[in-house]
Amino acid sequence: MKRILLLLIFLIPLLVNAQKKAIKLQNHLVNKELVKLKADKDLKNAAISFYAIDTKTGETIAELNPNMSMVPASTQKLFTTATVLELSGTEYRYKTKIQYSGKIDKTKKILYGNIYIKGGGDPTLGSKHFYKGRQFDFIEQSIAEIKKAGINSIKGRVIADASIYSCEIASPKWLWEEIGNYYGIAANGLTVHDNLYKVHFKSSYQAGKLTKVTRISPEIPQLQIHNQVLSSNIRSDEAYIYGAPYTYTRFIRGTIPKGRNDFSIKGSIPDPAYFLAWRFQQELDSSGINCNKKATTLCLLEYEGDTIKDKKITLKTIYSPKIIDIINKTNKNSNNLFAEHLLNHIGYIKHKEGSLQSGTKAVFNFWKLKGMDTDGLQLHDGSGLSRLNSISAKQFVFLLKYMKTKGKYYTAFYNSLPEAGKSGTLKSLGKNTIIAGNLHAKSGSVARVRAYAGYLRTKSGRELAFSVNISNYNCSSREVKKKITALMIAMGELGI
Repeated sequence: MKRILLLLIFLIPLLVNAQKKAIKLQNHLVNKELVKLKADKDLKNAAISFYAIDTKTGETIAELNPNMSMVPASTQKLFTTATVLELSGTEYRYKTKIQYSGKIDKTKKILYGNIYIKGGGDPTLGSKHFYKGRQFDFIEQSIAEIKKAGINSIKGRVIADASIYSCEIASPKWLWEEIGNYYGIAANGLTVHDNLYKVHFKSSYQAGKLTKVTRISPEIPQLQIHNQVLSSNIRSDEAYIYGAPYTYTRFIRGTIPKGRNDFSIKGSIPDPAYFLAWRFQQELDSSGINCNKKATTLCLLEYEGDTIKDKKITLKTIYSPKIIDIINKTNKNSNNLFAEHLLNHIGYIKHKEGSLQSGTKAVFNFWKLKGMDTDGLQLHDGSGLSRLNSISAKQFVFLLKYMKTKGKYYTAFYNSLPEAGKSGTLKSLGKNTIIAGNLHAKSGSVARVRAYAGYLRTKSGRELAFSVNISNYNCSSREVKKKITALMIAMGELGI
C-alpha cells in the first residue's frame, strides 16, 4: 500500500506537468494564428487586439495588445445590454399612456382640454420587429378608448410628451453621414415606427441619370427632400440622407441601382414625438373626432415658452414587450435604436435622467464599481456608432467573465447573443466548422473596423470568453472577417 502511495505521490506532479504542457501546446495553436495576423501584409498598418480566457479557471489562453483601447463598433452593445439586465432584470416593461386634461361635457360629448400621449421610453411602440403589419394598431385602439370616455370633439389638441428622455435625440459624437439615415437613430421618449420612414425612388435604365422620388412612407409632415441621387451600375444602396434632428430639409446624395421602378432607402424621422402627435390627430379626424388646434409636443411648447401644467387622467396604458425580448433584438439584430433606448433607461434608473450623458456615466460607474480597470474606457453612446468610443479586449473579457460567474442573468444574456452559423448577425459565420453552434458573440463593424466579443465552447468542452478587434486594415471587410474566423476556429479546436 505504501509503495502505491509513494508511486502516486511521484506520478501526480508528472501528470499535472504533462497536462500543463499539453494545454500550453494547444494554446500555442491560437498564438500561431495571432502570429499570422501580425505578419499579414493586409494588416501591416492595422491595430490588432485580442484576449481570451477560460471562464472557469481564469487562465489566459492567448493575448495580443489586450489593453489597447479600440473602437468597438457594435460590440459596445454588450456593455449596454449587460448593464441594463443587471439593473432591470428580464421582466420590466415600458409604459405609454393615453391621457386627457380638462373637462368632458357628457351631453355635448366635447372635451374642453387636450389629449396627451405620455411616453415611457418604449422603443417598440409600432415597431416592425414586434408588430409587423399592424404598426399603428395602438392608435386605433387608443381612439376607441377616447370614444368610450364620451369624447366626440376636442376643443384642444394632441400633445406628445416625450419628457422622460432628453430632447437631444442624436449623439454629438456621431458623424454627419450617419445622422439622418436608418442606422443613425437616437432614443426618444416617444419613439414610434422604429423612428423610420422610407424614400421610394424610380431609377433610369441608364447609369449616371438623376433618379425620381416617387413617394415617402409613412408620410412625414413638412418634410422636404432635395434629391441628388443618381442611377448606377452598382447593384447596392449607396445613397445617404443628410439632415439634422428637428429640421425638415433632407439632402439625399449617392447612387442606387439603375432600372428600378421602386427602390427604397430608410431615413430617421426628424422629430418622432411630433410625428406621432400629428399622426394621432390625423387618425382622430378620420374617425370623426375633430381637434380645433394643431398637434404639438411638450418639448416644442416649452421651447416656445409655454409651460403647460395640465392635470391628466389616464384612459389607456400601452405596455411594451418584456425588456429581455428587446435585449434579444438589440444583440441578435444589432439594433442601434433599441440600444440607445436601453442606455437612456439605464440613466433614468440610476440618475432619474434619461439622457445620453446620464446613461454613459451610469454604465461606466457600474463596471468600475464591479472592479473593472476602466483606464482607456470611453463611452459616447449605447450602440457603438460613435468612432470616439474606445474599449479594450481585457475590459470586454472582464464583463463577459463577470456575467458568467457573478451576473444575476447570465443565461438570459448568453441566449441574447447571436449564435455562429445559426442566428442573427452571425448566421453566416463559421458554417460547417467547429464554431457553428458553439460561438455566442456580438459582432461589430464600422468603416475599417471589425470586432467580435463573446463566448466560445471548445472541442474539449471548455468555455472561453474572448474579444478580438482589428482596425485600419488594408483589405476588404469580408477578407478581414475570414482572418478573424480562422482565429476563432483555432480557439474552437482546442482539445484540452
